[in-house]
Amino acid sequence: MRNKSAFAFALSLLLLSGCGTEPSGAEGGPAPLPDDTYQRVLSQGVDPDLVHTIELPGFELAEQSAAVFGDSDYGAVYVPTKQPFTVHVRFDVKGGSYDEARCERDPLSGSSGGEAAAVESCEPDADGWYRTGGGWQEYVVRHDGFHLTVGAPSTAVDRDSLTKAALDARRQDGSSASPASPSSPVTRGDLPTTGDGAPVDPYGTSPPGG
Repeated sequence: MRNKSAFAFALSLLLLSGCGTEPSGAEGGPAPLPDDTYQRVLSQGVDPDLVHTIELPGFELAEQSAAVFGDSDYGAVYVPTKQPFTVHVRFDVKGGSYDEARCERDPLSGSSGGEAAAVESCEPDADGWYRTGGGWQEYVVRHDGFHLTVGAPSTAVDRDSLTKAALDARRQDGSSASPASPSSPVTRGDLPTTGDGAPVDPYGTSPPGG
């Protein structure tokens, strides 16, 4: 596993300093990473398709925190624009699928960045999952081939703002990706209610055997 410790180290530095950040918000949606920051995270092995940014009122990207997470996933921290600088928002974009079982099972990242919190609640909706545990909250959105998570202390960010930030995340090129459709049973109308359950295929222009 590569550079997970580097991400934690960058996080500890920015929380101690509370400075050296650049605004992430821009009119019309989240601004992309500055080119030098983007090139730096790519050099660490981040999958370019996973590089996204978010916009959250009252918070800005701590550029030095943007880094590889795991082998090729992307992670960053957003810090308050005004004092006190004692809270932060975590933003992770990871390759792979996500479902309700993971929502209920996987620990939350937690405010320390190292100590996970057990899941206390998992609430699915049409677009993702809202999770809480240990005074921490997360909103997870599933896309095709990856999922992204915005997490913050429950007392620092309201749920609607957290959800909006996750749903409005933008790729580095400024484009947005629609959340993947939730899994649901397929309803078929060609299955008879009696007999052996074989599909009812409509006749063509000729009767059977014709």
